[in-house]
Amino acid sequence: MRLSKRLRVVADMVKPGNAVADIGCDHGYLSVWLVREHKAAHAIAMDLREGPLSSAKENIRFFHQGQKIETRLSDGMDELKPKEADRIVIAGMGGILMRDILERGRECVLNCGQMVLQPQSDPDLVRKKVHELGFRITDERSCFEDGKYYVAFSCEPGTEEQPYNEAEYLYGRILPAKKDPVYRKFLKTEEQKRAKLIETLTKSDKPSAKERLEGAEEEMNRILFCLGKYKEEE
Repeated sequence: MRLSKRLRVVADMVKPGNAVADIGCDHGYLSVWLVREHKAAHAIAMDLREGPLSSAKENIRFFHQGQKIETRLSDGMDELKPKEADRIVIAGMGGILMRDILERGRECVLNCGQMVLQPQSDPDLVRKKVHELGFRITDERSCFEDGKYYVAFSCEPGTEEQPYNEAEYLYGRILPAKKDPVYRKFLKTEEQKRAKLIETLTKSDKPSAKERLEGAEEEMNRILFCLGKYKEEE
């Protein structure tokens, strides 16, 4: 079976383990791939909606993985018990929701050895929650698919050697350090967007423009901080 680019990035980051909890499993492809590739001996595919969970059950039967994968109707990790999974994967949802799921599932998170997270928005909120829960970010990977950039990060128990600044919470530390070419394109696109916004706000006479301009300039500085990592040691 073939995974989409964004799911393959997530799957490749999962370390071999005993049981993986696939939160928001959608059609169950990730769970199937992980057990077929021996990344997990057992998988728990969980979703809030009956429709996707039914599709996941069909795909699990189709690939003959019913003995290794179970499905659960669950809001986040609500139906997962602590220590049931030593790997937790969450992808395909916004950062605010992901942060809230991590908080509600705190006991399960604190008893796992690795999380792989791929927020589709507000990654800074997720990174901050990861650190608050006593995890460090050990790897980041990016991809571009269907007109959108995706970033996934692997988290393991521990603390960062150096605290993150706001630029790193927003845009990550590892991808710029690795000089990832796909992620550089993302940062350059964000730089161009902010440059246009700053130009527009600079010309505006609206009272709210000054405050928005300050915010846009702060954001631009964070982007340039991360882009600067690509120029180091060149």
